[in-house]
Amino acid sequence: MIPCYDAAMTGENDNLFNFIATTVETLRQRVEIISEQMATKVDIANLRDEMATKADLAALRDELRSEIATKADLAALRDELRSEMVTKSEMAIMSSEMATKNDLERLETTMHGEFEQVHIRFNSLDRRVDTRMGQIETDVSRLRSVVYLLVKDKPDMLRLLGQPTSGENPC
Repeated sequence: MIPCYDAAMTGENDNLFNFIATTVETLRQRVEIISEQMATKVDIANLRDEMATKADLAALRDELRSEIATKADLAALRDELRSEMVTKSEMAIMSSEMATKNDLERLETTMHGEFEQVHIRFNSLDRRVDTRMGQIETDVSRLRSVVYLLVKDKPDMLRLLGQPTSGENPC
């Protein structure tokens, strides 16, 4: 990293200023990297919108129930198949391939549990991201305060923070 200050500013605090400036720049880069890797609240809200709601699951359950064969339907099918000379082994194969109401209810319960687990995980991640970002913002604020105190007599040193003073060209 190339120092971004006037060469005329030399003295005993140069190493300290360079250390602080390097530390602040490193923290800024880390915050940028972390920000790129983190999901925003908008991303999480969009994902939540894409997930099925309880009403969607209820509608799916009702639709599936309307498509499931009843005992009467199976009896009529059995009679029709017998009239067409379907063998018992063929009928057993067809019966084993059909899903029952219990199978679909188990699937519904499993899906509901999976959606709840994903929702809980997103809430947990959201809280962790908020906590970590708060810590990072606090650390950056403290470092800025220290730098401002150290350069209060040399305002030109504020360029180390990436904020050129008026009338100056940034390095």
